[in-house]
Amino acid sequence: MEDNIINDKGKQFKRVGTHSGRFHADEVMATAILKQIFDIEVVRTRDPGVLNSLELIYDVGGGEFDHHQVEKEYRESGTPYAACGLIWRKFGREVVVSRDPELLQEMVDAAFQYTDVFLIEGIDAIDNGLRTCETIIPTMNISSVISGFNPQWDSDVSEDAAFNEAVDFASAALNNIINQQISVMKARAHIIKAYNDRVRPEVLILDKAYPWMSNINSIDTGNEVLFVIYPRDGQYLIQTVRENGGGYRDRKSLPQSWAGKRDEELNRIVGINDAVFCHPSRFIAGARSLESVLKMADAAISEPDIEDAAVPYGFLTALRKFLLKKRLVIKR
Repeated sequence: MEDNIINDKGKQFKRVGTHSGRFHADEVMATAILKQIFDIEVVRTRDPGVLNSLELIYDVGGGEFDHHQVEKEYRESGTPYAACGLIWRKFGREVVVSRDPELLQEMVDAAFQYTDVFLIEGIDAIDNGLRTCETIIPTMNISSVISGFNPQWDSDVSEDAAFNEAVDFASAALNNIINQQISVMKARAHIIKAYNDRVRPEVLILDKAYPWMSNINSIDTGNEVLFVIYPRDGQYLIQTVRENGGGYRDRKSLPQSWAGKRDEELNRIVGINDAVFCHPSRFIAGARSLESVLKMADAAISEPDIEDAAVPYGFLTALRKFLLKKRLVIKR
């Protein structure tokens, strides 16, 4: 039987189908998900006879993986499913396992849920007509990027070729978010060990550039760590820790006198001989040796706090909505 054919990578062959015509992130990402675990041939058509001959169809045909019925399915968050989310709900855990078969079940579940929340749900929301991008700074989202692969009116590129190119892009995005989350989870044990081995409560020293920002707040529940030190690209970096809750304020910034300074100028200020830089925003700095970066940490901890005149995010959001409503334009 055709559906039992297995390729040299151990993937089962399936003929799958979605609608023809202009494509959207919904069915493109659904195709990318299926490609992770199946060897697929994609047929893009609206012909019911052709669709009925395929093994799996989505975003068309009114079946299990179509969301165009009046009675939609909804997540617990209230976001309606689109085809992408329905495919992810069915096959997502298999996709995660295909990235790393040795993952514990709780890690598989966590990566599955993270991917749904930070990638899939937004695509579903937009495909169902929900607006998700009303921010202070208008930002492209993955749905708009994928839609941009559609051929323009004056293009000679075939729709199917453009669709395949969009699927390749979506596959890369999907792989990246899953791999990143697996990396975060695998790093956690190393970060916990470094946390427990601290000599000074305010400083966390890592032996590698682990993805600590996604782990630190749940590990350091007492908000003791102010700076994290780690090696990267032949130097040691010292980086601030953000306040809990995903805000943009640091628990403690690097000294104001370091801001934007480099090399010898920064050396004179700190009292070391191998400084590299300090970012103007004072959230990260670096030196060639661990000894020097530890001296930077000591100096930063001892520096008196100077309250930044930060404008609350909520105020900026309200201001932007007001300006848009009044159709005012602010010139820089």
